[in-house]
Amino acid sequence: MTMTFPYTSYRRQHPAISLGGRYSRPRPRISVTLIDSNHTAVVDALLDTGADETVFPEHVAISLGIDLTNAPTGEGQGIGGIPVLLRYVNLTLRIADNNEQREWPAVVAFAPLQHQLPLLGFAGFLQYFTACFHGDLEFVELTVNALFPGT
Repeated sequence: MTMTFPYTSYRRQHPAISLGGRYSRPRPRISVTLIDSNHTAVVDALLDTGADETVFPEHVAISLGIDLTNAPTGEGQGIGGIPVLLRYVNLTLRIADNNEQREWPAVVAFAPLQHQLPLLGFAGFLQYFTACFHGDLEFVELTVNALFPGT
């Protein structure tokens, strides 16, 4: 079955020239629940087809009681090309729309992000879904694919 998520509009102080002067910018933002053995955290994250990893801010790991000290590490980089330390953890992720929910185990990264939305990238998230972005109607459809390891 297909899950549907409306885009969230972000207000702008100045018109978005590329959107015909619109004062808002639509983004595919989804609430995702991170589940550890003892705690859960619900965060809003940006569905990002350009992100290699699924990345959450380190403060979310702290709220889940996860010690990142000995977590496996890697390196990522954003648009500016500045390297960022990633720490990887096995968690369970859950998303839901008005009709259904999906839950699966995933390896996600935590990074020292301050003022950015978490990213739902390929590894741990998009690899398990077929995504159809309806730009004209400003919503995204997610359908589990053959790789989906959950329920």
